[in-house]
Amino acid sequence: MSPVDLDALRAVAATHLPCDRFDHYLHYPALPAEPPRWQTFWHTRLAQLAADPQVELFASPAAIVAVRDSTWDRAHFGFGMATLHVLLAAEAPDLRHQLASVLQRCRLHLHEQDVRFVSTRVNGDQLTVLHALEDAGFRFMDNVIWPVATTASLPPTADPRVRPMVAADKPRVMALAKRWAYPRGHLYCSPGFAKDAVDAMYGKWLDTAWQSDTPLAVIEADGAVQGFFQYSVEREGDTPLGHRYGHMRLLVLSGDVRGRGLGQALFQGAMVLMRDQGASHIDSGYSTKNHVSARLHARNGFASTYEEVTLHLWLG
Repeated sequence: MSPVDLDALRAVAATHLPCDRFDHYLHYPALPAEPPRWQTFWHTRLAQLAADPQVELFASPAAIVAVRDSTWDRAHFGFGMATLHVLLAAEAPDLRHQLASVLQRCRLHLHEQDVRFVSTRVNGDQLTVLHALEDAGFRFMDNVIWPVATTASLPPTADPRVRPMVAADKPRVMALAKRWAYPRGHLYCSPGFAKDAVDAMYGKWLDTAWQSDTPLAVIEADGAVQGFFQYSVEREGDTPLGHRYGHMRLLVLSGDVRGRGLGQALFQGAMVLMRDQGASHIDSGYSTKNHVSARLHARNGFASTYEEVTLHLWLG
């Protein structure tokens, strides 16, 4: 099957997607529709991946896998890096064998592209896929919880110390990103990455977000910006699940001011900003190792909806 034969991929999905138990958005709050909105969103994501020149698609009769060779990561770290997405893996009797074949084809493609590192995240309950990835050499790094909350019960205004980021904040925000990003993120967990390179990645990430007009909120205390929150809000009319979602991306708070309630003020303040920009629901993601983040999410009405396992593969 051709890696870019979209009609063939859609035929695989037509057979297996209605029975899928593992899609990221299967249990997200969504407005009713036929077919269910998560299935329509799956096809949207497939089309977006197929249109990305950095992506190659591979399939078997019961599985679809996408591999994205990131030019951004390659430029920053100095070697080829890719992300592997298991878009669909039907519960066929020979699924593990099919995945072994697909992953081998992916590996050959990555070798041709001079990719040295691959990361992936898959549903934590999808054991056949996890074991196939282990068979292919992937190794466990962490677990991520994806929770969802509504904005219905938020206070009418944000904490006055929370405001949108402005251009003058950029040097301070980039410094905070480099110094205080969560130190147990999955790239920090891999011995193949130098810590200073991962630190610098967060600063570059924030610069890229700012240049692309991604919303950022900051919190001030003691006369300076002490933390920031990167987020996004779906555009009106572009709401794949029917509800308009805000998406939490990255919270960083200076370690010099922790223990004073600033994290909660920034967290809830960013939620209020998203609500004010039209979000009725918000999703987020946090590592199961990050207990501070887990408490913040629970305190603010988030309910766990999806779990992912993060795995890494280093290629020779």
